[in-house]
Amino acid sequence: MTTILLNSAMMPDEGLYILRRVSREFFGELVADAHRRGELRSYIGYAETAQHIERIAGVPIPVNRAATQLPEQAVIAICKLAYRVLDPSAKGQLRPGDEDFEYFVATYDRNYLRWKIVSDEPQFSP
Repeated sequence: MTTILLNSAMMPDEGLYILRRVSREFFGELVADAHRRGELRSYIGYAETAQHIERIAGVPIPVNRAATQLPEQAVIAICKLAYRVLDPSAKGQLRPGDEDFEYFVATYDRNYLRWKIVSDEPQFSP
């Protein structure tokens, strides 16, 4: 399954997301494994974040500022700053340390056959 690499915990498309926090070690292993399988797609928009992930996963991470595109199903690996940059002009100039990042993994499914729509609120029905 494709693993999408993001630098924020956002939901770029409709579907079902299940998110959990993971350790730095687990995150690095997940990214390295997806890279070895040829199933890693990076949407990391900042060189500093890409370099951080390269250090913990041991694989090259390209910077990609394109809009995130999700397949029907995916694993989403998220490495994000643990805080919000208050001055938007400082983005890309910040030099975060390893302790400034937190890690999450989400599963994503766009399959609406499992969704029951009531009003405008989606409700999952197995």
